Amino acid sequence: MAAKMLLSGWKIAYVAEARAYHSHNYTLRQEFERYFDIGVFHAREGWLLEVFGKPEGEGLRFLRSEISYLLKKAPQKIPSALLRNALKYIAYRLGRMEAMLPIQLKQSLAMNKAYFSSKC
Repeated sequence: MAAKMLLSGWKIAYVAEARAYHSHNYTLRQEFERYFDIGVFHAREGWLLEVFGKPEGEGLRFLRSEISYLLKKAPQKIPSALLRNALKYIAYRLGRMEAMLPIQLKQSLAMNKAYFSSKC
């Protein structure tokens, strides 16, 4: 929806005073499922990537930033961060290839399993 709003002339504003609380306490499996779903969405809505670009570059920037932060503040968390980011990437790439996967596998990999009950 946000992409369509931007293409319709809406604007994005940076508001330094804005605050948002956004937190998920996902398990590794839940995080994998979430990124699989995102990959499926991007595979099915390819125009988003054509218009706004692929997320891989942003993912690498995030990983560098996260590792840099953890080196200074919590180096013991680096292995977990690397594992989580690797799983996110693998899940996303699998989601992008979902057209080649059987429905049962898609349902087992997805967070929103019902999506594949009604749409194949």
